Amino acid sequence: MTKLVIVESPAKCRKIESYLGKGYKCVASFGHIRQLGGPKDGLKCIDFDNNFKPSFVLLGNKKKYISNLTNHIKKASEVILATDDDREGEAIAWHICKVFKLSIENTKRIIFHEITKQAIQNAVANPIRLDMNKVYAQQSRQILDKIVGFKLSPLLYNYISKKPKHGLSAGRCQTPALRIVFDNQAEIDKSPGKKVYDTIGIFTKINLPFKLNHNHNTEDKIGTFLETSANHDHIFSLSKVREGVEKKQPLPFTTCTLQQKASNYFGYSPKRTMRLAQTLYENGYITYMRTDSKKYSKEFIELAKKFIMSNYGKNYVNKSVNKLANNVKESKTEKKAPLAQEAHEAIRPTKIETKTVSQLPNPEQKLYKLIWENTIESCMSPAIYSSITANISAPEKYKYKYSVEIVIFLGWQIVCGALTHEPKIYKLLNEIKKGTIMKYKKITSKLTLKELKTHFTEARLVQMLEKKGIGRPSTFSNLISKIQDRDYVKKQDVNGKEIKCTDFELIDSEITENETKRIFGNEKNKLVLQPLGKLVIEYLIKNFDNLFVYDYTKSMEDTLDLISNGKYVWHKLCKNCNNEIESLTKNIDKSHKAMFQIDEQHTYLIGKYGPCIKKEENGKTSFLPIKKNIDLDKLRQGEYTLKDLVDTNKSSSNGRKLGEYKDNDVILRNGKFGLYVNYNNKNYSVKLLSKNIDEIDLNDIIPVLDGKKSLSNPNILHVFDDTLSIRKGKFGPYIFYKAEYMKKPKFMNFKGKDWKNDFNNMDDLRSWISSEFQV
Repeated sequence: MTKLVIVESPAKCRKIESYLGKGYKCVASFGHIRQLGGPKDGLKCIDFDNNFKPSFVLLGNKKKYISNLTNHIKKASEVILATDDDREGEAIAWHICKVFKLSIENTKRIIFHEITKQAIQNAVANPIRLDMNKVYAQQSRQILDKIVGFKLSPLLYNYISKKPKHGLSAGRCQTPALRIVFDNQAEIDKSPGKKVYDTIGIFTKINLPFKLNHNHNTEDKIGTFLETSANHDHIFSLSKVREGVEKKQPLPFTTCTLQQKASNYFGYSPKRTMRLAQTLYENGYITYMRTDSKKYSKEFIELAKKFIMSNYGKNYVNKSVNKLANNVKESKTEKKAPLAQEAHEAIRPTKIETKTVSQLPNPEQKLYKLIWENTIESCMSPAIYSSITANISAPEKYKYKYSVEIVIFLGWQIVCGALTHEPKIYKLLNEIKKGTIMKYKKITSKLTLKELKTHFTEARLVQMLEKKGIGRPSTFSNLISKIQDRDYVKKQDVNGKEIKCTDFELIDSEITENETKRIFGNEKNKLVLQPLGKLVIEYLIKNFDNLFVYDYTKSMEDTLDLISNGKYVWHKLCKNCNNEIESLTKNIDKSHKAMFQIDEQHTYLIGKYGPCIKKEENGKTSFLPIKKNIDLDKLRQGEYTLKDLVDTNKSSSNGRKLGEYKDNDVILRNGKFGLYVNYNNKNYSVKLLSKNIDEIDLNDIIPVLDGKKSLSNPNILHVFDDTLSIRKGKFGPYIFYKAEYMKKPKFMNFKGKDWKNDFNNMDDLRSWISSEFQV
């Protein structure tokens, strides 16, 4: 008989079996096999009178896997639980024990943080038992989320809308995440920017731009300054050379910092980063990707030291690298994130000598390269520079400044081949004598807007969630996706403000003025609060502020940590939270609705497809589309007329004009069989375009008109991205893959799997495809 190892993901099975050899079989649970209550149970699955005892039911879409597990468990001589080393993994292992009547006390549980032969064999050789405290913490979180969701979400439906397209919900961590975006929007609204002049003087024979250390704030002041500058003696001086300036190496990657860097470097969403990291982990290339730790194992540090010495030299090994070992305590100066649990190592490659993973798709390759480089750099010496600042005197006791640095020792920056600064400028400035009167070539003063607050990127929101202690690093990507899925927040471009500017230029004692227009505050791919999100968060703050203040959410996370460590009784937390909700819901005014009267016939409200105007005339009701970027505060105060609000382009019975293409109108319409475009007397179906009708623009449609893209192919069942999709074929669904460099597409079958029912979600399916076919 064989020993059975049960993991969460099927992508791990083949490797684990190969590492353990004959006598072992590895199968997957495909995540959770039970859930807290059925679809129609609501809060009945929680026994409020019996210490919040939960009731679980089997997941309907897991019957096939449960049957498979049953067959394998019956045949096995021993069952070994190898679910992930986190609370969810511990809970999955517990559910497996309960469903298949395995002993909680005696069933072996193994832990590993990388899928390598040594790690797997060490884990099997050193089994532990289920940690029920982690299970209680996970169940507490489930129960709390259920209570908050089921007691508050109905109030939102009552207040806002009965049938929003993407539903309404409040969440223990979801709502504070939305609140962060809301608070940031309030800061943006309060900060229109400050008009000031940036002044640059062009000096030296190589025309170096020296920046003035002051911003004038009126035309008169900058005019006076430039008039004085025309005859001013601009005297040169050099600050003391700063030698040995260190640029510290990056810290090891945690879940949060990996998400942030991947977002900043590649524009990857946190959710996409975690999916790619999951693929890398399951293929044995990196350690476990859900971690708060900034430490490495002793063994890895020794390997890293040898690798760095061999490839770069002894001087490139950080003298303090041993402090990164996960059994070394942090110094008092090292601050730990509010959520740090440090159960694992930091995210790193499993094999330091593996620089690339060229057999995987490009996104996975890019993420792996980022992880590999950061890992090596984090173990290396600081970069050392020498810097100087040149000063040139200006009128009104101000100074022009220009700083330059040269590299003394590249340190960790050698990994990516950091550009060394041109020593020519450094040398030139050092050769100019102190007191030299410098002739200006040109002095320009341009109007700019400073102190403008900006919208958050997804990476910045991850950072804020971590800082405020909301949720867990492993849940951040889901929180950010959730508030977007609900249409509370959208990732979009933000149009800046166009401002008339008067710029000034001084050349050869003559001042010229240039009138121009500039746009300030343009933003790309930022998280922007939507009217629905504003209504939701304002309602929840007004009625449940105590429940969603940041400190309360953080204290709940801290208490879950205590439960996980066996230092707090789990059902007490559930009781305290439930009592808080009960006290807050007692006096809710359920008659108040989120509607704003425009005039006797027209009302602003949230409809099935978002904000709209309800029109009631002669006993008939109709709905008018609304313009984007409506300010709810102005709406409440009655500052809008009906004309200000209604989008006449969308309200036309003939459809919405998207623009012109090759001298013909492009009209978007919604017909009996879905969305289509009328162009040059022909209709083009666009019903498969994954956007709301009000988000579609001309750029989405042009590829269809040019015949480069089909948005009506009924054989396309699901699209992952431009290269990968699931399609319907003669013999059933298949996987279609074609990258830009490929002349012909690649077709792959599902190997007997049901793509709709055999996976938890599309991320799991995508992960399986990557692992199985290396695409």
